[in-house]
Amino acid sequence: MPSHATTINSQLGDVPSQARVIVVDISDIPSLAVDLTDDKIQELWEQPIQKVITELQDAHSSGCKRIVVVTPLIGMSGAAGYSAQAAVAEAARIVVKSAARQWGKDGIVVNAVALESAAYGIDESVAGPVSIAPRAMTNEVSAKGIVQWLCSEAAGDVTGQTFIVDGGSWM
Repeated sequence: MPSHATTINSQLGDVPSQARVIVVDISDIPSLAVDLTDDKIQELWEQPIQKVITELQDAHSSGCKRIVVVTPLIGMSGAAGYSAQAAVAEAARIVVKSAARQWGKDGIVVNAVALESAAYGIDESVAGPVSIAPRAMTNEVSAKGIVQWLCSEAAGDVTGQTFIVDGGSWM
């Protein structure tokens, strides 16, 4: 069975040749992170972030002008029992901001899309209420439209930002 990251990536559609989409993969991170050894911390947290950094560097060196990192919203909202996933997601957003600042002078824009945690197989109810109102939209949420726009020339003046795609739950 493909990971949630693979499924999300397949739903985003084709992007221009000068663009790259990187989907953060948290599928191998357990929900509870207790009694961890140094080796396990390396495997759970450092390897996924190193993968994001390596993919960003590869996109930069191959001449991409638009880079989008898709990460779970759990990093922004948090949730009991999901600290490991939240740490990886939030670290990815910080790396996006750093890359945007560093590469902006070269005309490279880097942004993040924080996708509803359910797309990553995380039960959204574990985060508790993150909004004072019910979800604004009732349809299925897709990151395809915003990712396609961020990969286009039209989004050339937008960099270092995180776009939340969750149907209006987290406002």
